[in-house]
Amino acid sequence: MKVTGLSAVLALLHVLAVAAAASIPWKDSQSRWRAEFVHRKYRQRTLDRFPNARAAGDPSKNPYYIELPLDHFGTGAETTNQTFKNRYYVQDAWYKPGGPVIFQDIGESSIQGYVGYMTREHLLPVTVAKRFNGLLIMWEHRFYGRSAPITNVSTNILGATPQELTDLYKYLTIEQALEDVTVFARNFSYAFKDLPADAPAPPALTPDVTPWIFIGVSYSGNRGAWMAKRNPGLFKATLASSAPVQQQVNFWQYFTAIEDSLDITNRNCSLDLHAAATWMSEAWEERNTTLVDPLLAAVYKSKWTQLLDQFPVDSEALWDYRVDFLTNIAWTPFEDFQYVGIPYGVLGITCNVMETAYNPLGNPAGVFATEPLDRAVQAYTKAIVAVGQPPSALNNSGSLDPNLDGHSWFWQVCSEVGVLQVANVTRPQNLLPAFVNVTASIESCVSTFGLSDHVTRAGPDIRPVAEKYEGWNVELPNVLWVNGEFDPWRALSLDSADAPRDHLPTTVIPKCGESFAPGVQLRYVIKDAHHGSDLAEPVRAVPAVDEATTAESGSTTATKTVEATSVQQAVRSAPVVDAIHAQNLWLSAVASWVSCTTLPFPPATTPTATPSTVPYGYAGGMRYPIARAKLTLATPVAGSG
Repeated sequence: MKVTGLSAVLALLHVLAVAAAASIPWKDSQSRWRAEFVHRKYRQRTLDRFPNARAAGDPSKNPYYIELPLDHFGTGAETTNQTFKNRYYVQDAWYKPGGPVIFQDIGESSIQGYVGYMTREHLLPVTVAKRFNGLLIMWEHRFYGRSAPITNVSTNILGATPQELTDLYKYLTIEQALEDVTVFARNFSYAFKDLPADAPAPPALTPDVTPWIFIGVSYSGNRGAWMAKRNPGLFKATLASSAPVQQQVNFWQYFTAIEDSLDITNRNCSLDLHAAATWMSEAWEERNTTLVDPLLAAVYKSKWTQLLDQFPVDSEALWDYRVDFLTNIAWTPFEDFQYVGIPYGVLGITCNVMETAYNPLGNPAGVFATEPLDRAVQAYTKAIVAVGQPPSALNNSGSLDPNLDGHSWFWQVCSEVGVLQVANVTRPQNLLPAFVNVTASIESCVSTFGLSDHVTRAGPDIRPVAEKYEGWNVELPNVLWVNGEFDPWRALSLDSADAPRDHLPTTVIPKCGESFAPGVQLRYVIKDAHHGSDLAEPVRAVPAVDEATTAESGSTTATKTVEATSVQQAVRSAPVVDAIHAQNLWLSAVASWVSCTTLPFPPATTPTATPSTVPYGYAGGMRYPIARAKLTLATPVAGSG
């Protein structure tokens, strides 16, 4: 897609964001997490920016499924024999016998719209496949897309009770999903159809024979790091891009990158957004409908007027709806900042419309400081309406409920992920109203899923993952950590300003058989970049791996490359030029790590502990015949989504 189509992308983002909230009863609106929900929709649509050559064939037209246990670890009364079919795609266009398996983990989304990462030749996963003659796999996380058990609940999410949702989602855990990958890799095989007649027979494609490479961004970047910690030797190289590995419930720091960017380039807009958040907080506390209701009527039109007909104007029930709508509105300016920043995103449009509402040149002090309150709110309303769209249904073909993805991620947030993106009213730059807080977020979790061992009023139980995978303190071989300079999620990454200062980055790749010094890991922060820029940006004029420079120690590092090409400059107005250095570093790391024969891979053994505590190398610790985890090639059948 060309730059001229950016407004269409922004409009679509808002449609999806509002729909994500609207798809759940308003009392249980999940809109406060929509920045993370929207990111997967945005990432898949960045593919439209690249009209260049595609690979032969569309893997999504021939999906594969593996039948997996719903519960890998159940014992006693909790044991279940239920299984579900987990979807994945395979791209063999560049494979040659002896090449690696490249495993793309999409994370908390259907893989349906991501197939471009397997076909677009200027994007990083395909570049790796072409360079190393690899087999590409795209993996769908359990309980997303079509990878969920087909039940009365999963096919009618909105009609389910909290108890029914909990009974379904109790099998959606970080450890269950990680074990899915382990079982899949150990059992993987593939029937090639188009290898040359004189080509040697492909070797076994399981990780004990063929090197596997993990590519993940955001939550799936976390999953790559967790797999490296949990199952050492399973993957020979891991790209953990924009991975917020530090577990945290109250994630108010998400907004610090936005605050800093606004303070530098849009000071008047920063003041106005803070003033708007303060005004909404005060209106909520005072139950003042004078300016709130006109704002809601302008943005939500008939949806709001219908509610006014159903409830007394000052009723608590109607104020619950007001708070949900206001939360949506307060989030609107920031919904795509983590990908495009201010000038080319929703925040830039919001600022431009609001600041020029009464003066085409704007005002350094902002409209809230220079106009009466009603006129300032009208300017804010005009800006929100300018980027808003009516709600529409999310599209997810098949028999599984189209609201499954949104509920699945919300369950993970509520049960063990956390990262509640909330206000911090003690900060003078705070951008959200006071009612967007941890307590309200937890209450929304409880009202959606009910109280159980998984969802409690104590909040998401982040402790087990934090203790096991060590957050900022994790040290891993054969992992490259990449972050964007202005990515809000960087605040929870290894490159956070709050991470331990004795943990040092390096761009020097150890020679085969050597490891990093204690406290040192392979890390790169991309200048002027945002969330997942190394995956979203096209790979430009990358030199061959054997052209990489060699340090005196014999270690390899990334090669400096040419300036942006006209191809990339046509992609959007602000290409992230520095992304090429992170991409080169990854290609150099893959070349070093995949060819190294000394990397450990423990042989299969009889499990002595649960799969969550011992290394990879056994049959997943499964308490059932391994044959049950067989791979099956299939087109969707009735009831399978």
